[in-house]
Order: sequence, then structure tokens, then C-alpha cells
Amino acid sequence: MQLFYLPDLNKESKSAEFSKEESKHIAKVLRKSSGETITVTNGSGLEWTGTLTFVSPNKTIAQIKKSFQHLEKKHQIHLAIAPTKNNSRMEWMLEKLTELGIASITPVLCDHSERKIIKKERFEKIIVAGLKQAQHFFIPKINDPMSFSKFIATPEFDQIFIAHCEDQPKQRLIDIPLSGTQICLMIGPEGDFSPSEINAAIQKEIIPISLGNQRFRTETAGLLGCHTLFIKQQQNTNP
Repeated sequence: MQLFYLPDLNKESKSAEFSKEESKHIAKVLRKSSGETITVTNGSGLEWTGTLTFVSPNKTIAQIKKSFQHLEKKHQIHLAIAPTKNNSRMEWMLEKLTELGIASITPVLCDHSERKIIKKERFEKIIVAGLKQAQHFFIPKINDPMSFSKFIATPEFDQIFIAHCEDQPKQRLIDIPLSGTQICLMIGPEGDFSPSEINAAIQKEIIPISLGNQRFRTETAGLLGCHTLFIKQQQNTNP
């Protein structure tokens, strides 16, 4: 199956019309033709199957065959992470996390952050590509950047972990039982979270954790930590 993405599509849509950019990809790169079947999602759980009725580099149209609304997963992983100085490293991580099935990513601005501005539109294009590649029907949400203090002030998760390298008591993430369905991991910048940020998080009952004895780049830590949480969730839900 090759998956396409149209955010405005819904279960009642009788037809799907693609943009000029996507139409050119369908017609010129994929060499699709009228009569072929395609699958489309809106990123909100919809699996929409249609038949191509008009194909050109400027406009492509499909007519519905069937549609199905998937239920959102009850157990979800969220990531709050300081943007990397190099955008390409952040983009690589976003693509891989989308393939894993991350629910949301929040860029967090920290005391040691080297980058304060992100290219949200670019990030959204990256996760759309990851969504289609992995053939998922739910697209991760990219939240607007927020300060560290604001993020920890109003936690919306059942359990939050903060990974840091300071010489303070902490547990290995792999050893900690998960509690609840909405789990969030916090990853700091290359210079790590500041001691005051770590202490502020602990006061909010955010759990300090270690990802192991090695020291990882920000994007590697984000991917490794989330992958660990995915494995632990699968073990909990499929005993």
C-alpha cells in the first residue's frame, strides 16, 4: 500500500482532489493512471480508499470506494525536547519518531538552549513524509515552542520523565514501571538541563532518569528514550 495525505479529508468525503505538487508526484514520479486504487489519510485516523478518475501533473482526483475510521491508541508517548542547533539533526529525529508512532513533540526552550526558533512548517513536512513512509493514520502533533518553566507548570501527562547527566540520584528509564496511558519524556539541549531546571522539575514530581552510562546527542537521546518507552508500553499492554 502507498499512502497519501490530505488533512481536509473526512469519512463522508466522496472524492479527493490533490494539490498540484502532489498531483505531479502521482502522475510523473509514481506514474499512476485512471482506474488505479489509492489509499489516503487525513492524519486523524481516517483510512480512505478511492479510485483515480483523473490524473494529470496539475490536478488529480479520486472517487471513494470505502472509508474506515481507526481508533486512536489509548497508550501514547510524548516528547518534550530542546531544539538542536543543527536543524537537520532535529528533522532526522522527527522522521524516525513519526515512524515509531510518537503522539506529540513539544520544542522546549531551556537555559542552555542554542536554538530559540524552529521552522514549524518544515517540521510538519518532515512528519508528513514519515507518516506516509510508515503508513500510519495518525500524524504526530508539533506543538509551538514553550519555555521550560511553562511546560512543567501545567503537566498534562500521567507520568513525566526528565533525562539529565547531572550527578544526582536517578533511575534507569528501562527499570521504571510505567503508570497511566499518557507518558512524556523530557530531553535537554547539548549542554543538558541546568541544575535549577532539574530541581524545578523534581519539585513538580517529574521523575529524573538516566538513559545509560553513555552520553548521547540530543536527537539520539530523544529517539533512544522514546523507543525504550514504546517497548515498555508494548510489554505492559501485551503481557
